[in-house]
Amino acid sequence: MRAYQNYRVINLWEVEAEAVFQQPFPSLLPFVPILKGGGEEATVRQALQLLREDEELLELENLLAFFATFVLKTEIVQQIMRWDMAVLQESPWYQQILQEGVVFNN
Repeated sequence: MRAYQNYRVINLWEVEAEAVFQQPFPSLLPFVPILKGGGEEATVRQALQLLREDEELLELENLLAFFATFVLKTEIVQQIMRWDMAVLQESPWYQQILQEGVVFNN
């Protein structure tokens, strides 16, 4: 028995950020910073606002912040997200990174 799955590779950096705002693709909002034209502070703020409007998407806020740090200074991302270190340290990603760092150092 064999199973086949057709797929198409999409280079996110070639997708216009505006397309995510114009189409109903809310699950792509965290990727806005790495999309074509998505590295502007105002664009990241717009993506954050849309994420916060949908309770089911709130967990994706951390992912948006993660990708935003690739194109914006950390201080700006913290300001946009209104985060402080205490909030960041509670995130599952931070805990995993911390745990992997401990394992790596042992």
